[in-house]
Parts: sequence; structure tokens; C-alpha cells
Amino acid sequence: MPKVTVRVFATFREIIGLKEVEVHLPTDATLISLIDFLSKNYSHGKLKKEVFDRDGNIRKFVKILVNGRDTFFLNGPLTQLHDGDIVAMFPPVGGG
Repeated sequence: MPKVTVRVFATFREIIGLKEVEVHLPTDATLISLIDFLSKNYSHGKLKKEVFDRDGNIRKFVKILVNGRDTFFLNGPLTQLHDGDIVAMFPPVGGG
């Protein structure tokens, strides 16, 4: 079972109530299964709604990095996760 470290920022941190968590996932885990796990175990389903759009794609302004690489340039929601990976999740940021 791979152990993955997840670091969450800004409103995502507020949603799950932690800034960092280590989780054990099945061998074939993807970003989708990680978000499902976090959503069910830490946010009563809210995190999943904030991360994914209706089609199951990562929302346009949400940034998720695996080992410092944007998942947009990997395999998006189907990015495979491995033991020791570090996932960083950034919600949309507004300002002006």
C-alpha cells in the first residue's frame, strides 16, 4: 500500500481541517481515488465537489501537484500515485 503525503492550502485546508496528512492507498491509486478518500474521510464529500467539475475533470483554477509537477501535464485526475509521493493541492485564488 503506497503512503502518500498530502499538503493542502487556503480554503482546501479549511475544508478538511488539516494542512498535511499521510494516507495509505491501494496499489493502483490515482488522484481520483485520493480525492475520494479525503472527501469521504475528512470533508463529508465537500472536497470532491470543490476539486472536480460535473464531468470529473479538475476545475480550471484548481492546481494539484504531484512531486512538484502539475497534474495538468501528467494524466490529470487519472495520475497514478506511488509510495512516497507528495501531493499539494491549491484552490482557486482571487484577489485584486
